[in-house]
Amino acid sequence: MSEPDFATASTERTFGRRQIQAGHALMMVLSRPIPYPIEEVWSAISDPDSLERYVGRPEGDLRRGGSYELPDGTRGEILRCDPPRLLTVSVKRPGGHSAELEIHLTADNSRTVAELKYASVRAGFVLIDAKSGEWAAGPGWEFFLDSLIEFLGGTEPDEALGIIGWTSLEGDRRELYETRNAQWEGAKAHWDREHEAAPGPS
Repeated sequence: MSEPDFATASTERTFGRRQIQAGHALMMVLSRPIPYPIEEVWSAISDPDSLERYVGRPEGDLRRGGSYELPDGTRGEILRCDPPRLLTVSVKRPGGHSAELEIHLTADNSRTVAELKYASVRAGFVLIDAKSGEWAAGPGWEFFLDSLIEFLGGTEPDEALGIIGWTSLEGDRRELYETRNAQWEGAKAHWDREHEAAPGPS
């Protein structure tokens, strides 16, 4: 099984609801094992020099209660920081979409289980919006974990993830993005059935 196939097969995808600063939000939950120790994973998601190499360098007051901004214009506040297990930030993308990202790390012998929760008050944020070309949260955050694992393994992308858009993906990466989007569509349909298709935020 290839690395992308393994990552797809070992990923858990589900949904929930969460109260964030912007209001009552739909939350996607993504869980995947990362084959590196928790201290290394924490450093890779919290150190600006590391983030610059696979996402984009955050600038600002990078501590709990401080603020950050990424090269693509995404900005927010650092809400919680509990090394090496929990990082929670607010997220506001160019155009005004408000969300909250939480990454929870759990040590599992020599590897780490990463649980990523992304909650937004914007309807339809999880899946592909072909008109906008904006990264869909579901497959988009999976690519974040791909890039994190590649970085930890000593491979750096040609371009930081935060700089490129999904419409620029080609070949196997484009196919993987669309496959993951279909898996998120299935997870959302299942969650809607379990919750009687409760209406999402508008």
